Amino acid sequence: MIDKTKLSAKSLLSGLAFALFSSLLFAQPEAYYETVDTSSPQAMRASLHEIIDDHQRFPYTSFDTDTWDILELADENQENENQIITVYSNTDFYKQGGGNDFYNREHTWPKSYGFPDNDGELNYPYTDMHALFLSDVDYNFARSNHPYGMCDESCFEYATDPNNGRGGEGGGYPGDSNWQTGLYTDGKWEVWSGRRGDVARALMYLDVRYEGGKHGITGASEPDLILTDELQLIDSSRTGNNEPVAYMGMLSVLLDWHRQDPVDAVEIQHHETVASFQGNRNPFIDHPEWVSCVFEGQCSSFRINAGMSDAWYNPATAGQGFFIIVWEDIQTVFLAWFTYDVERPPADVTAVLGEPGHRWFTAQGPYEGDTATLDVFMSSGGVFNSAQPPVNPPAKDGTLQSRFNDCNDALVNYNIPSAKLSGEVSIQRIVLDNVALCETL
Repeated sequence: MIDKTKLSAKSLLSGLAFALFSSLLFAQPEAYYETVDTSSPQAMRASLHEIIDDHQRFPYTSFDTDTWDILELADENQENENQIITVYSNTDFYKQGGGNDFYNREHTWPKSYGFPDNDGELNYPYTDMHALFLSDVDYNFARSNHPYGMCDESCFEYATDPNNGRGGEGGGYPGDSNWQTGLYTDGKWEVWSGRRGDVARALMYLDVRYEGGKHGITGASEPDLILTDELQLIDSSRTGNNEPVAYMGMLSVLLDWHRQDPVDAVEIQHHETVASFQGNRNPFIDHPEWVSCVFEGQCSSFRINAGMSDAWYNPATAGQGFFIIVWEDIQTVFLAWFTYDVERPPADVTAVLGEPGHRWFTAQGPYEGDTATLDVFMSSGGVFNSAQPPVNPPAKDGTLQSRFNDCNDALVNYNIPSAKLSGEVSIQRIVLDNVALCETL
Protein backbone atom coordinates (compact mmCIF):
# COMPACT_ATOMS: atom_id res chain seq x y z
CA MET A 1 0.00 0.00 0.00
CA ILE A 2 1.32 3.44 -0.91
CA ASP A 3 2.03 5.73 2.03
CA LYS A 4 0.37 8.98 1.06
CA THR A 5 0.81 12.28 2.90
CA LYS A 6 -2.30 14.40 3.11
CA LEU A 7 -1.83 18.03 2.13
CA SER A 8 -4.03 20.64 3.78
CA ALA A 9 -4.78 22.24 0.41
CA LYS A 10 -5.90 18.90 -0.93
CA SER A 11 -8.23 18.33 2.02
CA LEU A 12 -9.63 21.83 1.57
CA LEU A 13 -10.26 21.11 -2.12
CA SER A 14 -12.18 17.94 -1.23
CA GLY A 15 -14.25 19.75 1.36
CA LEU A 16 -15.14 22.59 -1.00
CA ALA A 17 -16.08 20.15 -3.74
CA PHE A 18 -18.30 18.22 -1.35
CA ALA A 19 -20.04 21.37 -0.13
CA LEU A 20 -20.63 22.60 -3.69
CA PHE A 21 -21.85 19.39 -5.29
CA SER A 22 -23.84 18.05 -2.36
CA SER A 23 -25.83 21.27 -2.13
CA LEU A 24 -26.88 20.69 -5.73
CA LEU A 25 -27.51 16.97 -5.50
CA PHE A 26 -29.47 16.98 -2.25
CA ALA A 27 -32.21 18.89 -4.06
CA GLN A 28 -32.24 17.11 -7.42
CA PRO A 29 -33.17 13.40 -7.05
CA GLU A 30 -36.67 13.73 -8.56
CA ALA A 31 -35.42 15.59 -11.65
CA TYR A 32 -32.49 13.20 -11.83
CA TYR A 33 -34.88 10.28 -12.36
CA GLU A 34 -37.46 11.98 -14.57
CA THR A 35 -36.66 9.69 -17.55
CA VAL A 36 -37.13 6.42 -15.61
CA ASP A 37 -39.47 4.01 -17.40
CA THR A 38 -41.42 1.99 -14.83
CA SER A 39 -43.51 0.00 -17.34
CA SER A 40 -41.53 -3.25 -16.94
CA PRO A 41 -38.42 -4.63 -15.21
CA GLN A 42 -36.49 -4.49 -18.49
CA ALA A 43 -37.54 -0.92 -19.19
CA MET A 44 -36.69 0.24 -15.68
CA ARG A 45 -33.27 -1.43 -15.74
CA ALA A 46 -32.40 0.05 -19.14
CA SER A 47 -33.57 3.56 -18.25
CA LEU A 48 -31.78 3.53 -14.89
CA HIS A 49 -28.57 2.37 -16.55
CA GLU A 50 -28.69 5.29 -18.97
CA ILE A 51 -29.09 7.73 -16.06
CA ILE A 52 -26.27 6.42 -13.81
CA ASP A 53 -23.83 5.40 -16.58
CA ASP A 54 -20.56 7.13 -17.49
CA HIS A 55 -19.72 8.64 -14.09
CA GLN A 56 -16.63 10.67 -13.22
CA ARG A 57 -13.79 8.37 -12.13
CA PHE A 58 -11.34 9.29 -9.37
CA PRO A 59 -7.97 7.52 -9.01
CA TYR A 60 -7.68 4.72 -6.50
CA THR A 61 -4.51 6.18 -4.94
CA SER A 62 -3.00 9.51 -5.93
CA PHE A 63 -1.55 12.76 -4.63
CA ASP A 64 -4.61 14.40 -6.19
CA THR A 65 -8.13 13.84 -4.88
CA ASP A 66 -8.61 10.07 -4.78
CA THR A 67 -10.77 7.36 -3.21
CA TRP A 68 -9.04 7.75 0.17
CA ASP A 69 -10.04 11.42 0.39
CA ILE A 70 -13.62 10.86 -0.65
CA LEU A 71 -14.24 7.74 1.45
CA GLU A 72 -12.93 9.48 4.56
CA LEU A 73 -15.70 12.03 4.01
CA ALA A 74 -18.30 9.44 3.04
CA ASP A 75 -17.64 7.19 6.06
CA GLU A 76 -16.99 9.97 8.54
CA ASN A 77 -18.14 9.39 12.12
CA GLN A 78 -21.30 11.45 12.50
CA GLU A 79 -20.33 12.16 16.11
CA ASN A 80 -16.70 13.12 15.44
CA GLU A 81 -15.56 14.67 12.14
CA ASN A 82 -11.97 13.65 12.83
CA GLN A 83 -12.87 9.95 12.73
CA ILE A 84 -14.25 7.37 10.32
CA ILE A 85 -16.53 4.40 11.04
CA THR A 86 -15.75 1.07 9.35
CA VAL A 87 -18.42 -0.91 7.52
CA TYR A 88 -18.09 -4.34 9.15
CA SER A 89 -16.68 -3.84 12.64
CA ASN A 90 -18.42 -0.47 13.21
CA THR A 91 -15.12 0.72 14.73
CA ASP A 92 -14.09 4.36 14.94
CA PHE A 93 -10.57 5.30 13.85
CA TYR A 94 -8.99 8.71 13.66
CA LYS A 95 -8.49 9.66 10.02
CA GLN A 96 -5.10 8.36 8.89
CA GLY A 97 -5.11 8.78 5.11
CA GLY A 98 -3.81 6.17 2.68
CA GLY A 99 -1.42 3.41 3.62
CA ASN A 100 -2.29 3.10 7.32
CA ASP A 101 -2.36 -0.10 9.38
CA PHE A 102 -5.87 0.35 10.82
CA TYR A 103 -8.36 0.50 7.98
CA ASN A 104 -8.38 -0.01 4.24
CA ARG A 105 -10.85 -0.01 1.34
CA GLU A 106 -13.36 -2.83 0.98
CA HIS A 107 -14.70 -3.77 -2.43
CA THR A 108 -18.15 -5.04 -1.49
CA TRP A 109 -18.13 -6.76 -4.89
CA PRO A 110 -14.70 -8.39 -4.54
CA LYS A 111 -12.47 -7.15 -7.33
CA SER A 112 -11.21 -10.70 -7.88
CA TYR A 113 -14.63 -11.49 -9.38
CA GLY A 114 -14.35 -9.65 -12.67
CA PHE A 115 -12.07 -6.63 -12.36
CA PRO A 116 -8.82 -7.44 -10.44
CA ASP A 117 -6.52 -5.27 -12.61
CA ASN A 118 -6.88 -1.54 -12.04
CA ASP A 119 -5.54 -0.84 -15.57
CA GLY A 120 -3.68 2.22 -14.31
CA GLU A 121 -6.50 4.66 -15.04
CA LEU A 122 -9.46 3.04 -16.77
CA ASN A 123 -11.01 0.30 -14.62
CA TYR A 124 -14.28 1.94 -13.53
CA PRO A 125 -15.79 -0.64 -11.13
CA TYR A 126 -12.43 -0.94 -9.33
CA THR A 127 -12.70 2.65 -8.12
CA ASP A 128 -16.50 3.06 -8.01
CA MET A 129 -17.09 4.42 -4.51
CA HIS A 130 -20.80 3.63 -4.43
CA ALA A 131 -19.56 0.10 -3.65
CA LEU A 132 -16.33 0.96 -1.78
CA PHE A 133 -16.33 1.37 2.01
CA LEU A 134 -13.66 1.83 4.64
CA SER A 135 -13.10 -1.39 6.58
CA ASP A 136 -11.12 -2.61 9.56
CA VAL A 137 -8.05 -4.32 8.03
CA ASP A 138 -8.60 -7.61 9.87
CA TYR A 139 -12.28 -7.78 8.97
CA ASN A 140 -11.55 -7.05 5.32
CA PHE A 141 -9.02 -9.91 5.34
CA ALA A 142 -11.55 -12.24 6.99
CA ARG A 143 -14.27 -11.36 4.49
CA SER A 144 -11.77 -12.12 1.70
CA ASN A 145 -13.79 -12.61 -1.48
CA HIS A 146 -16.63 -14.73 -0.09
CA PRO A 147 -20.09 -14.30 -1.56
CA TYR A 148 -22.61 -12.87 0.88
CA GLY A 149 -24.74 -15.50 2.61
CA MET A 150 -26.45 -16.53 5.82
CA CYS A 151 -24.31 -18.37 8.38
CA ASP A 152 -25.19 -20.16 11.63
CA GLU A 153 -23.75 -20.53 15.12
CA SER A 154 -20.95 -22.78 13.78
CA CYS A 155 -19.43 -19.88 11.80
CA PHE A 156 -16.66 -17.63 13.08
CA GLU A 157 -17.91 -14.49 14.80
CA TYR A 158 -16.60 -11.01 13.99
CA ALA A 159 -18.20 -8.71 16.54
CA THR A 160 -19.09 -5.05 16.14
CA ASP A 161 -18.17 -2.08 18.32
CA PRO A 162 -20.78 0.28 19.80
CA ASN A 163 -20.88 3.54 17.85
CA ASN A 164 -23.59 6.05 16.92
CA GLY A 165 -26.18 4.18 18.94
CA ARG A 166 -25.73 0.75 17.35
CA GLY A 167 -23.40 -2.25 17.37
CA GLY A 168 -21.52 -3.83 20.26
CA GLU A 169 -24.39 -5.91 21.64
CA GLY A 170 -23.11 -9.38 20.71
CA GLY A 171 -25.54 -11.92 22.10
CA GLY A 172 -24.61 -15.02 20.14
CA TYR A 173 -25.73 -15.85 16.63
CA PRO A 174 -26.83 -13.78 14.85
CA GLY A 175 -26.69 -10.89 17.33
CA ASP A 176 -25.23 -7.80 15.73
CA SER A 177 -22.00 -9.49 14.63
CA ASN A 178 -20.58 -10.48 11.26
CA TRP A 179 -20.12 -14.22 10.60
CA GLN A 180 -17.74 -16.11 8.30
CA THR A 181 -16.97 -19.64 7.17
CA GLY A 182 -15.14 -21.48 4.34
CA LEU A 183 -12.86 -20.44 1.51
CA TYR A 184 -13.60 -18.59 -1.71
CA THR A 185 -17.04 -19.51 -3.11
CA ASP A 186 -17.26 -22.44 -0.69
CA GLY A 187 -17.37 -19.84 2.08
CA LYS A 188 -19.76 -17.06 2.99
CA TRP A 189 -19.76 -13.75 4.82
CA GLU A 190 -22.83 -12.61 6.73
CA VAL A 191 -22.87 -8.86 7.34
CA TRP A 192 -24.12 -7.57 10.68
CA SER A 193 -27.67 -6.27 10.84
CA GLY A 194 -26.79 -2.56 10.80
CA ARG A 195 -25.03 -2.55 7.41
CA ARG A 196 -26.39 -5.48 5.42
CA GLY A 197 -28.82 -3.26 3.52
CA ASP A 198 -26.00 -0.86 2.62
CA VAL A 199 -24.01 -3.73 1.11
CA ALA A 200 -27.02 -5.16 -0.72
CA ARG A 201 -27.92 -1.86 -2.39
CA ALA A 202 -24.27 -1.22 -3.30
CA LEU A 203 -24.13 -4.49 -5.24
CA MET A 204 -27.51 -3.87 -6.85
CA TYR A 205 -26.18 -0.53 -8.05
CA LEU A 206 -23.16 -2.25 -9.64
CA ASP A 207 -25.44 -4.76 -11.39
CA VAL A 208 -27.38 -1.95 -13.10
CA ARG A 209 -24.50 0.51 -13.58
CA TYR A 210 -22.26 -2.01 -15.39
CA GLU A 211 -23.92 -3.59 -18.41
CA GLY A 212 -20.81 -4.12 -20.57
CA GLY A 213 -19.76 -1.96 -23.50
CA LYS A 214 -17.60 1.12 -23.14
CA HIS A 215 -17.58 4.29 -21.06
CA GLY A 216 -19.36 6.94 -23.12
CA ILE A 217 -16.69 9.60 -22.57
CA THR A 218 -13.35 7.82 -22.12
CA GLY A 219 -14.06 4.74 -24.26
CA ALA A 220 -12.80 2.42 -21.50
CA SER A 221 -14.17 -1.11 -21.63
CA GLU A 222 -16.56 -1.98 -18.80
CA PRO A 223 -17.72 -5.41 -17.58
CA ASP A 224 -21.25 -6.69 -17.35
CA LEU A 225 -21.72 -7.33 -13.61
CA ILE A 226 -24.56 -9.72 -12.74
CA LEU A 227 -25.98 -10.76 -9.37
CA THR A 228 -26.96 -14.42 -9.14
CA ASP A 229 -27.60 -17.37 -6.83
CA GLU A 230 -25.46 -19.69 -9.00
CA LEU A 231 -22.19 -20.36 -7.17
CA GLN A 232 -20.71 -21.95 -10.29
CA LEU A 233 -21.14 -18.74 -12.24
CA ILE A 234 -19.62 -16.71 -9.40
CA ASP A 235 -16.63 -19.05 -9.21
CA SER A 236 -16.13 -18.83 -12.98
CA SER A 237 -15.52 -15.07 -12.59
CA ARG A 238 -12.43 -15.63 -10.40
CA THR A 239 -9.88 -15.93 -13.22
CA GLY A 240 -7.25 -13.37 -12.19
CA ASN A 241 -8.11 -11.22 -15.21
CA ASN A 242 -10.58 -8.48 -15.98
CA GLU A 243 -13.60 -10.24 -17.48
CA PRO A 244 -16.28 -8.98 -19.90
CA VAL A 245 -18.96 -10.70 -17.77
CA ALA A 246 -18.71 -11.37 -14.02
CA TYR A 247 -21.02 -12.68 -11.31
CA MET A 248 -21.53 -12.14 -7.59
CA GLY A 249 -24.14 -13.09 -4.98
CA MET A 250 -26.05 -14.39 -3.38
CA LEU A 251 -28.90 -12.42 -4.94
CA SER A 252 -31.69 -13.95 -2.82
CA VAL A 253 -29.76 -13.14 0.37
CA LEU A 254 -29.09 -9.56 -0.75
CA LEU A 255 -32.80 -9.07 -1.49
CA ASP A 256 -33.62 -10.20 2.05
CA TRP A 257 -30.96 -7.91 3.50
CA HIS A 258 -32.31 -4.98 1.51
CA ARG A 259 -35.69 -5.49 3.18
CA GLN A 260 -34.29 -6.17 6.66
CA ASP A 261 -32.06 -3.08 6.80
CA PRO A 262 -33.74 0.00 5.26
CA VAL A 263 -31.84 3.10 4.18
CA ASP A 264 -30.60 5.13 7.17
CA ALA A 265 -28.58 8.27 7.85
CA VAL A 266 -25.20 6.51 7.67
CA GLU A 267 -25.97 5.07 4.25
CA ILE A 268 -27.34 8.39 3.02
CA GLN A 269 -24.16 10.17 4.12
CA HIS A 270 -21.98 7.73 2.16
CA HIS A 271 -24.26 7.97 -0.86
CA GLU A 272 -24.56 11.75 -1.01
CA THR A 273 -20.81 12.22 -0.56
CA VAL A 274 -19.91 9.81 -3.35
CA ALA A 275 -22.63 11.23 -5.61
CA SER A 276 -21.27 14.74 -5.12
CA PHE A 277 -17.93 13.64 -6.59
CA GLN A 278 -18.79 10.95 -9.13
CA GLY A 279 -21.87 12.77 -10.42
CA ASN A 280 -24.09 9.67 -10.43
CA ARG A 281 -26.41 8.22 -7.80
CA ASN A 282 -27.49 4.83 -6.48
CA PRO A 283 -31.17 4.61 -7.46
CA PHE A 284 -31.89 1.92 -4.87
CA ILE A 285 -31.01 4.30 -2.04
CA ASP A 286 -33.13 7.11 -3.48
CA HIS A 287 -35.94 4.70 -4.42
CA PRO A 288 -35.72 1.44 -2.45
CA GLU A 289 -39.07 0.36 -3.89
CA TRP A 290 -37.45 -0.06 -7.34
CA VAL A 291 -35.50 -3.11 -6.14
CA SER A 292 -38.63 -5.27 -6.43
CA CYS A 293 -39.19 -4.21 -10.03
CA VAL A 294 -35.62 -4.60 -11.30
CA PHE A 295 -34.61 -7.76 -9.42
CA GLU A 296 -37.90 -9.54 -8.69
CA GLY A 297 -40.04 -8.53 -11.64
CA GLN A 298 -42.67 -6.93 -9.42
CA CYS A 299 -43.31 -3.48 -10.84
CA SER A 300 -46.09 -1.47 -9.26
CA SER A 301 -47.46 1.98 -9.99
CA PHE A 302 -49.30 1.99 -6.65
CA ARG A 303 -48.47 4.91 -4.40
CA ILE A 304 -49.11 5.38 -0.69
CA ASN A 305 -51.80 8.00 0.01
CA ALA A 306 -54.02 9.32 2.80
CA GLY A 307 -56.58 6.61 2.06
CA MET A 308 -54.21 4.10 3.70
CA SER A 309 -54.93 5.67 7.12
CA ASP A 310 -56.87 2.97 8.94
CA ALA A 311 -56.80 0.04 11.36
CA TRP A 312 -55.01 -3.03 9.99
CA TYR A 313 -54.30 -6.53 11.32
CA ASN A 314 -52.19 -9.64 10.74
CA PRO A 315 -54.68 -12.32 9.58
CA ALA A 316 -52.24 -15.14 10.44
CA THR A 317 -51.91 -14.16 14.13
CA ALA A 318 -54.95 -13.48 16.31
CA GLY A 319 -54.56 -10.47 18.57
CA GLN A 320 -52.04 -8.50 16.48
CA GLY A 321 -53.10 -5.06 15.29
CA PHE A 322 -51.71 -2.09 13.38
CA PHE A 323 -52.86 1.51 13.27
CA ILE A 324 -51.53 3.52 10.32
CA ILE A 325 -51.72 7.23 9.57
CA VAL A 326 -50.41 8.77 6.32
CA TRP A 327 -49.57 12.48 6.26
CA GLU A 328 -49.28 13.29 2.56
CA ASP A 329 -48.31 16.92 3.10
CA ILE A 330 -45.05 15.90 4.80
CA GLN A 331 -44.68 12.49 3.08
CA THR A 332 -44.63 10.66 6.42
CA VAL A 333 -46.20 7.47 7.73
CA PHE A 334 -46.98 6.76 11.40
CA LEU A 335 -47.57 3.15 12.47
CA ALA A 336 -48.46 1.61 15.83
CA TRP A 337 -48.06 -2.18 16.17
CA PHE A 338 -49.64 -3.83 19.17
CA THR A 339 -50.75 -7.20 20.53
CA TYR A 340 -53.62 -7.78 22.93
CA ASP A 341 -55.30 -10.54 24.97
CA VAL A 342 -58.88 -10.87 26.19
CA GLU A 343 -57.52 -10.78 29.75
CA ARG A 344 -54.27 -9.76 31.37
CA PRO A 345 -51.63 -12.54 31.46
CA PRO A 346 -50.52 -13.98 34.85
CA ALA A 347 -47.80 -12.09 36.72
CA ASP A 348 -45.10 -14.68 35.95
CA VAL A 349 -45.57 -14.47 32.16
CA THR A 350 -42.80 -12.72 30.22
CA ALA A 351 -42.95 -11.13 26.79
CA VAL A 352 -40.43 -11.34 23.97
CA LEU A 353 -40.84 -7.62 23.44
CA GLY A 354 -42.22 -5.10 25.91
CA GLU A 355 -44.31 -5.70 29.05
CA PRO A 356 -46.72 -8.71 28.94
CA GLY A 357 -49.85 -6.66 29.53
CA HIS A 358 -48.85 -3.80 27.29
CA ARG A 359 -47.02 -4.92 24.17
CA TRP A 360 -46.74 -2.29 21.49
CA PHE A 361 -44.39 0.02 19.64
CA THR A 362 -44.66 2.91 17.24
CA ALA A 363 -42.74 3.71 14.08
CA GLN A 364 -42.60 6.69 11.80
CA GLY A 365 -40.65 7.89 8.79
CA PRO A 366 -40.82 8.90 5.11
CA TYR A 367 -42.42 7.04 2.22
CA GLU A 368 -41.76 6.91 -1.50
CA GLY A 369 -44.02 5.19 -4.02
CA ASP A 370 -45.48 2.09 -2.40
CA THR A 371 -42.89 1.78 0.40
CA ALA A 372 -42.52 3.47 3.79
CA THR A 373 -39.20 3.27 5.66
CA LEU A 374 -39.71 3.85 9.37
CA ASP A 375 -37.73 4.11 12.61
CA VAL A 376 -39.13 1.97 15.44
CA PHE A 377 -39.65 3.53 18.89
CA MET A 378 -40.33 1.62 22.12
CA SER A 379 -42.33 3.09 25.02
CA SER A 380 -42.60 1.81 28.58
CA GLY A 381 -44.24 2.68 31.87
CA GLY A 382 -47.53 4.39 32.55
CA VAL A 383 -50.98 3.18 33.61
CA PHE A 384 -54.10 3.34 31.46
CA ASN A 385 -56.01 6.63 31.82
CA SER A 386 -53.62 7.96 34.44
CA ALA A 387 -50.90 10.60 34.39
CA GLN A 388 -48.93 8.72 37.06
CA PRO A 389 -46.47 7.19 36.78
CA PRO A 390 -45.37 9.13 33.68
CA VAL A 391 -44.54 7.23 30.50
CA ASN A 392 -40.81 7.08 29.81
CA PRO A 393 -39.56 8.87 26.67
CA PRO A 394 -39.71 6.53 23.66
CA ALA A 395 -36.36 5.04 22.62
CA LYS A 396 -35.38 4.27 19.02
CA ASP A 397 -35.03 0.52 18.62
CA GLY A 398 -34.75 -0.69 15.04
CA THR A 399 -36.32 -0.17 11.65
CA LEU A 400 -39.47 -1.18 9.81
CA GLN A 401 -40.36 -1.13 6.12
CA SER A 402 -43.96 -1.36 4.94
CA ARG A 403 -44.62 -2.09 1.26
CA PHE A 404 -48.23 -1.73 0.09
CA ASN A 405 -49.28 -3.97 -2.79
CA ASP A 406 -52.65 -2.25 -3.11
CA CYS A 407 -55.26 -0.49 -0.95
CA ASN A 408 -55.95 -3.56 1.18
CA ASP A 409 -52.72 -5.54 1.36
CA ALA A 410 -49.22 -4.79 2.62
CA LEU A 411 -46.03 -6.52 3.76
CA VAL A 412 -44.21 -5.29 6.87
CA ASN A 413 -40.49 -6.10 7.28
CA TYR A 414 -39.01 -5.35 10.69
CA ASN A 415 -35.68 -5.46 12.51
CA ILE A 416 -35.61 -4.86 16.29
CA PRO A 417 -32.01 -5.31 17.56
CA SER A 418 -32.76 -5.18 21.31
CA ALA A 419 -35.03 -8.22 21.07
CA LYS A 420 -33.00 -9.84 18.28
CA LEU A 421 -36.15 -9.97 16.18
CA SER A 422 -36.46 -9.61 12.41
CA GLY A 423 -38.84 -10.92 9.80
CA GLU A 424 -41.92 -10.03 7.78
CA VAL A 425 -45.66 -9.87 8.42
CA SER A 426 -48.55 -9.60 5.96
CA ILE A 427 -51.28 -7.16 7.01
CA GLN A 428 -54.80 -6.29 5.79
CA ARG A 429 -57.43 -3.74 6.73
CA ILE A 430 -59.86 -4.60 9.49
CA VAL A 431 -62.75 -2.88 7.66
CA LEU A 432 -62.91 -1.72 4.03
CA ASP A 433 -64.53 1.71 4.46
CA ASN A 434 -61.48 3.62 3.24
CA VAL A 435 -60.59 1.40 0.27
CA ALA A 436 -62.64 3.50 -2.16
CA LEU A 437 -60.92 6.70 -1.00
CA CYS A 438 -57.52 5.04 -1.35
CA GLU A 439 -58.25 3.82 -4.88
CA THR A 440 -59.52 7.27 -5.88
CA LEU A 441 -56.36 8.95 -4.59
